[in-house]
Amino acid sequence: MDPVTVIGGGPAGRIAAMHLASAGRQVRLVERRTLGGQCLLYGCMLVNALNDAARTVANARRLASLHALAEAPTIDLRGLLDATAGIQATITGVLEAETEEAGVEVIRGISAGFDGARAVIDGRTVDSGAVIIATGSRPALPTVPGITREGVYTAATLASMPSLPERCVIVGGGVQAVEFAYIFAAFGSGVDLVVRSELLRRVDPLLVRLARKELGGVRIHESTDLVSVDGGRSVEGVTLRGEGREESVPADAVLCAVGLRPNSEQCAGLERRKNGTIVVNDRMQTSVPGVYACGDVIGPPYLTPVAREEGRVAARNILGEAARLDLRVVPQGFSLGNQYAWAHDGSTSTSVSIPGPAGPDSFFAVPSRETGAAKVFVDDGGRVAGVAAVAPDASLPVMYLAELIRRGLPLDGLEEFMEIHPTADGLHGLIRYLAEHRG
Repeated sequence: MDPVTVIGGGPAGRIAAMHLASAGRQVRLVERRTLGGQCLLYGCMLVNALNDAARTVANARRLASLHALAEAPTIDLRGLLDATAGIQATITGVLEAETEEAGVEVIRGISAGFDGARAVIDGRTVDSGAVIIATGSRPALPTVPGITREGVYTAATLASMPSLPERCVIVGGGVQAVEFAYIFAAFGSGVDLVVRSELLRRVDPLLVRLARKELGGVRIHESTDLVSVDGGRSVEGVTLRGEGREESVPADAVLCAVGLRPNSEQCAGLERRKNGTIVVNDRMQTSVPGVYACGDVIGPPYLTPVAREEGRVAARNILGEAARLDLRVVPQGFSLGNQYAWAHDGSTSTSVSIPGPAGPDSFFAVPSRETGAAKVFVDDGGRVAGVAAVAPDASLPVMYLAELIRRGLPLDGLEEFMEIHPTADGLHGLIRYLAEHRG
C-alpha cells in the first residue's frame, strides 16, 4: 500500500500524520519550514510570549501605582523577541522528535502541492494511498499605496522589528489586532488601532466593553479605512479615512492584523471558494476522491484545537471510519491583561452576569474595578447554553464548561461542585446561584 502523503506540518497535518502512523499506516509528512505551523511560528505562541511580558509590565505598573513596588520594569523588545525565538526552537525540537517517534517520515525544507491527480513533492509527482492537504495560511496585507515600505509588519515578520516603536499603527479590529494593541501599549508605544467596521464585532458586548477599558490608552479609530502608508524608504505615518474625512497619523511602525489568506495556490484541480479556501465536507473530503484537506487552508474558524480535530477526522476517514467533525460548542478566547473566553451552543437563551471575584492575579485589580466578569446563558429548558468570562485564567473554566454544555449541562449540574479557593473564576458560583434561585 502506498504511503499517505501529508502536505503541511502545522497542527492539522501533524496530528493527522501521527494518528495514521499510530494505526500502522506508512506516512510521509512534507513541510517546507519547520514543524509547528503558524500557531508556533507567528500565531498563538508568539502572542503568548509577548502577552506574558506585557502582563508582567502592566501588573508591575499597577503595583508601583499602589506603592507596592519601587518602580516598574521596561521592555527590551529585541531581547524579548530573541528569547521568544529560542523557546520556539526548543518547542520545534520537541514536536519533531514526537512526530518521528510516532513513525512518521518527515521531509523538511521541500515544497509540495497537488496537481489535480497526485501529490507533487519538490517538482515530482508521487503515488499516495491518500493525500491530506494542510498547507495552512499566511497573514493578509491590505492593498494600499506604501504597504511594502520598511517598517510595515505582520505577525509573520514581527520578529524582525529592530526596536520598540515610539508610535505604532495597528490595522485590524479582530482578536489578534486587539491583542497586539494591548501588548504594544503595555510596552510603552503610542498605539493607534484602525478598525474598518467595529471593534471585536463578533464578540459578546460585555467582553467588548471590558476589552475597551483595558485598551484605554489606545486610540481606536472605528469605521475607518487605511488609505495609505506614508513616508520615504521607511514608514513615517499613515493616512486614514473615516466619517467622510481623511486624517494623517504619524507612526514609525505599522502592524497589519487584517486576516489570513489560504496557502492553496499549489492545489490544482480541487474545488475552491473565491477567497482560495478549499471546499470540504464534514469528513474533510475534498472534491477529488482520496484527497482530504484540513486546518486553515479550508477556512475559519482558524483555531488550533479545531485544526487538530480536523486532522484527526481526516485520518480516521482514511482508516475507514465514518468520522465527522462536530463543532457544536467551540470555546474561544483571547488575552489582554485578563483572558477573555466564551462558548455557546447557539440556542436561544437569556443571560446573567456578575463582576469577577478577587483571586490569584486579580487581587490588586480591585481598586481599579478590573477583576473581570462572569456571564452565564440559560435556555428555556433550564440548560446552561453558554458561558463567557473575563479573568486572569478565564480560558480554563470556559473550555471545561464548554464540554459539559455540549453534553447538556443542566442549570443544577454543578450543585455539588467544589472549587479550589481562592479563585478568580466567577462562573461556577454564578451557575450555582442561578440554579438555587431559578423560577
